[in-house]
Amino acid sequence: MWLTRKLFEGSGVRLHSGRVEEAGGFSVQGESLFKEPEQLLPYGLMSVAEAGKQAVMLDGYCAGVAGAPDSGLQAGETRLYSSGGAEICLLNDGRVVINGQAFGPKEG
Repeated sequence: MWLTRKLFEGSGVRLHSGRVEEAGGFSVQGESLFKEPEQLLPYGLMSVAEAGKQAVMLDGYCAGVAGAPDSGLQAGETRLYSSGGAEICLLNDGRVVINGQAFGPKEG
């Protein structure tokens, strides 16, 4: 990945990892405690990981939370989900599935 290559070019940027804490708000305990770290996410998305998840920290910013690949998805598909069970899937055939209810591709 280009980001990790850039990190190791002597830029002084340090990559860390830690566990998401259970305390109120969003905190990550690694070599030090990161309280309410800013997250590096695409514009328009925001999330707070569940306690116990492994977070990747990049100079005090949360660069992501580790997760196993979703074996139910094909290459090019996306699933957005919450710990409460809500989910939205964007499928390669153009369908959008929201909490199990499928909607056909956009008429074009």
